[in-house]
Amino acid sequence: MRCDEVVLLLWEYLDEELGPEEAEVVGAHLRRCGRCHPAYCCDRAFLELLARQRARCVAPPVLTAAVRARLRLY
Repeated sequence: MRCDEVVLLLWEYLDEELGPEEAEVVGAHLRRCGRCHPAYCCDRAFLELLARQRARCVAPPVLTAAVRARLRLY
């Protein structure tokens, strides 16, 4: 798999939304590619930061309901 393909799949990989075979191919590429691995580390760190903030900051119920309603449209 080429770097440009991996970059396009990176968020799906981090969200564990890829099938097992594709996730393995992307993971193998990230483990050996010096260009893509830093992007993976940065995006993963960003998601971890968001998770920590989510534990400390709760959205108002009105906002949560509005976001969920919008997501159901997709």
